[in-house]
This record gives sequence, C-alpha cells and structure tokens, in this order.
Amino acid sequence: MLFVYYYYIIYWAWQTMVNEKITKKLIVIGDVHGQYDSFVRILRHAGLVDEHLNWSGGNNRLLQMGDIFDRGPQPRMVDDLLDKLQRQAGDVQGDVIRLIGNHELELLLSNYVISGFNKEEAKLIRDKLIRQVINGELRAAYAYKGYLFTHAGVTRKLYKIFEMQLDEPNAINLSMLMNMIFREAIKHEFYRHPIFNISITRSGPDKYGGIFWEDLDDLLNSYPVSPITQIVGHTQVDHIDLNNGHNIVPMDVGLHRKLQYLVFTDGQPEIKEAPLASQV
Repeated sequence: MLFVYYYYIIYWAWQTMVNEKITKKLIVIGDVHGQYDSFVRILRHAGLVDEHLNWSGGNNRLLQMGDIFDRGPQPRMVDDLLDKLQRQAGDVQGDVIRLIGNHELELLLSNYVISGFNKEEAKLIRDKLIRQVINGELRAAYAYKGYLFTHAGVTRKLYKIFEMQLDEPNAINLSMLMNMIFREAIKHEFYRHPIFNISITRSGPDKYGGIFWEDLDDLLNSYPVSPITQIVGHTQVDHIDLNNGHNIVPMDVGLHRKLQYLVFTDGQPEIKEAPLASQV
C-alpha cells in the first residue's frame, strides 16, 4: 500500500504540473441532476461545445462536481454527453474531469433506490461507473492551483486524519490521497474509510460526514476557517459566494433555476451565469 501511495504521489504531481501549464481556463459546473438542457446552456455559454455539442474548448478544462443522476428528466443524456466530451477533449490537450457525488456513489454501492433507474438499467450504469473509476475517468477529488474540489467537502475532523498521514496536507496531496483511497475502495469493495461517512444530519450513522455526503452547515461549522480553499457542491445554495469568510465555496445552485458556474483564469475564480431558457 505504501508503494501504491508513493506511485500516486509521483504520477498525480507530474500530471497536475503538466496540465496546469497547458490549460488556459478551468470551467467548473456544480450538480446537474439530470438537467440536460440547462447543462448544455452552460457548456455553450462557456464556449466548451459547438452547435453539434462536440468539444470546442481547445486546451481548456471542464470540471463537473458530481451528482449528474436522479431528480431531473435526462440524467443518461448528461452522462453520455460527458463521456463523449471527455474523449474529445483529450484529443486536443483539453480535459473533462468528473467527480463522484453521493448519487453516483450510491449506484456504485448497489443502492439503486435513489438512482431513479430500474434495477437492470442501474446495474449497467454501475458497471460502467466502476470501469471509469478504475480507469481514472471518475475521481473523488481534484486540485487546481491551491483549490481543493470535492463533492461535499473535507470536514475539520477528516482534515485532521489526513494531516496525520501527510507531511504537507495541501490541495494536491489531499486530492491524491483521497483518489487513491477511493479507487482502492472501489476495486476491493471496502467502504469503511471516513471519506464514505454519512453524518447524522443526513440521516446516516456517523458523527461527521465524508466527502460525498457531508451537510454544508456541518462542514462550515466544523472549522473557524478551512486551512485550504475548498470548492464543494451537494447542498443547494441560492448563489455562488466567493467571499463568505469560511474559505469554502459552495456552488450547487440548482440548474433548474439558476445557471451559475465558475471560470478560473490564471488561478483566479470568476462567477459566470448563463441565461435560462425563459430569459432568452
């Protein structure tokens, strides 16, 4: 396990440095929940797709924060589009990074009740998700220029656990460690690590939540101020706020009602907003 960890450290550190050099912009979109039309509107507004919904973002990068399934009307179309764009972006030195949310995680755990799919379809999707996790196409965490991206956030208690394991618990090292833990958990179907916790607030058995299930209020209240800048989804908010005093930026605005997203240029985030169909 120690060898595997150091292999991940070297590989992801090299990949992060190379990608940061060639990437012009990072575009970050929060929870989609099957809102295909709204998702497409953001992609077009950000200049990432053309009229035929093919990748037109060049060497820019798209990061989607997880939870593409359930609730909305067209989750499979969102999934299929992301699969296609991930392939196309890689051909032109762009990238599509996809994080796992709690709704994807429940499919991986064979809990199909909240997926919105029938059992047979859910099994097929689960098998595909497992392959994508093993291949590195789906991740638990991502780091970019000092920012840490996870679906629901790293609580102070979880950060303290990682702090004991890492000489320097910065965004890159934390993301590498979480991705290694997550990938190995999926490979071996062993989900006892605290990153998989479901807190009491979310009707789970644990005192604090993991990176897929933590409630936003509990996450914010766990710190005076987060020691690393975190970008999270999972809990719906009215709008994106970059300066809320917590060093944690929630960005699940609910694509059925608001089309806000983030654009990072030279490491600096800016809030963008595409018009809703009703506003055009």
